[in-house]
Amino acid sequence: MTAAALVYLVLAVAVFAHGMVPGRALSASDFLWTATPWQSSRPAEVPALGSNRELGDAVNKFQPSLEYTRAHLPDVPLWDPHVLSGRPYFADPQALIWSPFSLPAYVLPFWQSLAVIAALKLFVAAFGAFLLGRALGMRFAAALMTGLVFGFSLWCVFWVSWNTMGIWPFLPWICLLAELTVRRPGPLPWAGLAAVTGLQWLGGHPSSSFQMLFVVGCFWTGRVLLDPVLRNGFPRRLLALGTALAAGTALAGVALIPFVELLSHSDDVNARTGLSGTLFQQPPKYLLGFFMHDFWGAGRTSYEFAAKNQEHAWYVAALPLMLVVAAFVSRPTWTRVAVFLVGAASLLIATGQPPLFDLLTSLPGFKVANNSRFGVITVMCLAVLAGWGMDDLMAGRLRERRRALLVGASALLVIGPVIVVAAGGNLHLDLLGRALRAAWLFDTPQPELLATPDGPFVVKLASALEWLLPAVLALALVAALAARRISPSAFAALGLVLVALDLVKAGADYNPSIRESHAEQPVTGSIRYLQAHRPARFAGLEPLTLSLAPPLPPNLALRYDVYDARGDAIPGERRYTELWRQVIGRNRNCYSFFCTVAAVADPASYRALGLLGVQYLLQNRGDDPLPGLEEAYDGPDARIYRNPSALPRAFLVTGQQVLPDDDAQLLTVASEGFRPLEAAITDEPVPGLPQGAQRGAGGEARIQRYDDDEVTVATSSSRPGLMVLTDAWYPGWKAEVDGRDAEVRRVDYVLRGVSVPAGEHTVVLRYEPSSWRLGWITSLVALILIGGVAAVGFRRRGGDRAAA
Repeated sequence: MTAAALVYLVLAVAVFAHGMVPGRALSASDFLWTATPWQSSRPAEVPALGSNRELGDAVNKFQPSLEYTRAHLPDVPLWDPHVLSGRPYFADPQALIWSPFSLPAYVLPFWQSLAVIAALKLFVAAFGAFLLGRALGMRFAAALMTGLVFGFSLWCVFWVSWNTMGIWPFLPWICLLAELTVRRPGPLPWAGLAAVTGLQWLGGHPSSSFQMLFVVGCFWTGRVLLDPVLRNGFPRRLLALGTALAAGTALAGVALIPFVELLSHSDDVNARTGLSGTLFQQPPKYLLGFFMHDFWGAGRTSYEFAAKNQEHAWYVAALPLMLVVAAFVSRPTWTRVAVFLVGAASLLIATGQPPLFDLLTSLPGFKVANNSRFGVITVMCLAVLAGWGMDDLMAGRLRERRRALLVGASALLVIGPVIVVAAGGNLHLDLLGRALRAAWLFDTPQPELLATPDGPFVVKLASALEWLLPAVLALALVAALAARRISPSAFAALGLVLVALDLVKAGADYNPSIRESHAEQPVTGSIRYLQAHRPARFAGLEPLTLSLAPPLPPNLALRYDVYDARGDAIPGERRYTELWRQVIGRNRNCYSFFCTVAAVADPASYRALGLLGVQYLLQNRGDDPLPGLEEAYDGPDARIYRNPSALPRAFLVTGQQVLPDDDAQLLTVASEGFRPLEAAITDEPVPGLPQGAQRGAGGEARIQRYDDDEVTVATSSSRPGLMVLTDAWYPGWKAEVDGRDAEVRRVDYVLRGVSVPAGEHTVVLRYEPSSWRLGWITSLVALILIGGVAAVGFRRRGGDRAAA
């Protein structure tokens, strides 16, 4: 066990060692030099689209949150006022606050910690798969192969910077502990399964957790009911399995309960329902990635950019595919058939194939999930089958006829992909030479290659040649063992080395290591201007010329401590997203976070942004100046305009217009005639506030203190009014007026309002959500329960050892 752990640790560190060097960063954040306000100062060594454009989500979403949490420890705010006009920070899974893999980012130098996190993910995935293999009765080398195939598969390597890889490394651990729990129900397996279930829920991608636990629950329930041995006492076994999964889910209550509250106030479910059959499945053609992971190119040389990564991620190396064949040629047991069927079913679901896909999406929850990620189950099943295949080959279980069948099937695996590529183009020596240099001489094709007529074919041919060498070597190993030319131990050693080299070569350079000076973008003049005018909010305008990034991409407001009305986060609050969809972004067919990344430049958009307290509009420097807008800043990095429709960040209004219907409220606040300083839109009458517009001086409101979780506003008026704060409304905000509790109302469709009497008063708003309190109490109770059960288990084990 220790030897396996050391092997995986050394290999994981070796894969990402280039990012652990001081002065380097395992990040593609040099992509941000493409965006305003850094485009004009991009270093000459930084490529136009950065080192890998496909890693944009990690750069725009996950890394800023990690930095923000790190900077605020140990007092991390519950509310994030920097994006989307305010958002419940602890309810956002993408913030990765609770992920166990985020710990290195909190204690190590940040840019080097990203490589440590990546290595840790691969290690946990590989070592868990190894332990699962051992529990399934595999020899050491076979279990080592299982861990190698899963943990270092391109599914794990290519997704390593995503939040989904906060969940998937725990898949083999949950499988292992589920097996132990149903095989011999007891305190320690139960506590272990509950603990790992909780950890994976905290990983930062709830839908992947849901999918994973669904498969685990179904498989082991079926295993208990169909296995003659396990069927004896099946109620106790299934009860142990179900309660462990439930206790683990409760353990993650501190993250899940706030998330569920946010989900209940979002439009995410409705938005995803219409996309489950289009956006959330992977075309079957990408399954060629099992053989040729770069068939469609990669990174800067992708000629087909699917942006889901599955087109690359199916690759598990050449030899493991032959070992899967060996597992069935040797001993096609019911267990192996069951594992194969689970993997095949997951593959059909991931590619959207009926009737399985249709059946799954008819179940609650799956209609709105990205089910293409069931592919991780397929990769796990392949790893287990490969381990069984190696175990059989080492044991010499193949008869002569079956050995010939294995060699023949392996040969077909080798030549099949090459034939597919060769048939798709005009092959000649010049193209072959260029493809060979790209495949094995590390001569990476430049993006300009794709503009040539033969460019895509060269990329495909290079991928075929990259497959051919390890595939031929794997075939030679299988043939040599079948002919008894090498010993089983030599086969195992050479096979493990070959697979390791194959996977490391395949994943090389996908996760780039760049200079730290290129990973960090400086504070430019436009950013300093926005910082100087806080708490004024800004929004980036939709680029008028071709651009792959809006100005100051959303969520980077966290890094630079400015306040943005935009955001790239899911789920989004329903009304806020709808305001962007209908008025600001002007794309009624946009999906969720795509709606809130850039604002259209027109008066209707300016009015709606003004309602959100947006006083400044940020524009790409390369776009033509906007007529009729006053420039507040004009520098080499960007332009900033004053929003002609900007409202104060806080104001007092003395009239109201009651509109119970949300659609009517949206139409009203988006209309040209709406006067928010004269009457607030409310969904029910506010006592003491007259109906209709109230012209004239209603009083004034001035922000005295603006913190993440607390805002203090001083008001002064000659009559009762409603203090309106241009921050997003959300449940959990409490208010006090001169120390007395007051209700926080939703006004003007998306804003917060608090009633104040005539005179001078101090209004304090604090974010104190009950979901947070309920969440940590639930987690604490579950932790005590799981810890108590584990203590009982260790006490029993100690007693058994003493008795022995």
